[in-house]
Amino acid sequence: GYCSTPDSGESRSILPVMMITDSSGRSGMQSSRYYLCSKDIFSSSPIAVNDGGAMGQFIDNFFSGTIGKPFVRSETPLPASRTASAQDKLQNVKRLNNVTILTGNTFESLVMDRNDKHTMVLMQTTSCGHCKRFSIFWNELSSLIQKMNWSSVINVMKIDVSKNDVPHDKINAWDLPAVYYFPAFEKEDPIEMTPAKEKTNPQNDYDEGLSWVTSGYDLVKWMVNQGKLDLELLSRLDGSSKIDDESTEKVDEDM
Repeated sequence: GYCSTPDSGESRSILPVMMITDSSGRSGMQSSRYYLCSKDIFSSSPIAVNDGGAMGQFIDNFFSGTIGKPFVRSETPLPASRTASAQDKLQNVKRLNNVTILTGNTFESLVMDRNDKHTMVLMQTTSCGHCKRFSIFWNELSSLIQKMNWSSVINVMKIDVSKNDVPHDKINAWDLPAVYYFPAFEKEDPIEMTPAKEKTNPQNDYDEGLSWVTSGYDLVKWMVNQGKLDLELLSRLDGSSKIDDESTEKVDEDM
């Protein structure tokens, strides 16, 4: 197994390795993992060897809350394209169909630190059939945001949770595909897109996922319905004064 340290980013397959897995208070969600690598297991410690040594200190630090940040599993992002903006190149941001590709290590800077941006995140895996179908609508969402000139306000992103951890206490990445909306200035309280239980589509009888989504427009409607967007600002960006009437009408239909 690999022993990686969040601070140095080093990765090496040297045993033995000690790991603490913490699932307390995170029912159904990703567990937090803490590692003590072999070089640290045999290092000097304030605790005597007969009392556990570095391993005892590691356990004590966990229960005292001084162990530090948990390990975040993260794939190595592909380099930004040659046509990427200077900011994207600086942060090594990779985009596919105008959708930003997140990793475990870039989640904090691209989602949480952009506090003034509304962020939509799709959590999926490359082996998930429903995820592949949903990606079509996700790309449509990104195209709509671009065409309406809303990209300065709304960021569209996705992350492969089979290769990356999502370092957020309120994220459940087990049922896929999963969509979370991180409103501007409320990033600590993301909104999960849930099944439309009021729908009468027979497909929902056996698919408890997001089968009610049939286009990128459905995703835009859902965002508007959360009441977090400044519709007047979006109207100005779109160069139209009709968003309050037409968009709201479209959102309300079929409700």
